[in-house]
Amino acid sequence: MSYDNVTIYLRQPLFSLPGDAAHVPSNGVILEGAIVDDKSNPVIKVARFLDERGRVVSEKEVVLIIPWSKIDHMKVTG
Repeated sequence: MSYDNVTIYLRQPLFSLPGDAAHVPSNGVILEGAIVDDKSNPVIKVARFLDERGRVVSEKEVVLIIPWSKIDHMKVTG
């Protein structure tokens, strides 16, 4: 199953290395994008990362597999 437009609210920010080695922003707790597969854990094509106040912290597109235990909830908008 896939969803073209989702907003994912994480329980905690994703772990990443600091500085230029970071593949995701350290304060991104809201992800906007699409779920391209969800057989065991969702494969998410993230278009934007937002912080806890809803401010955009990155628009670098990345594809991630995030365990369901890391996700608080999702809003499906399309």
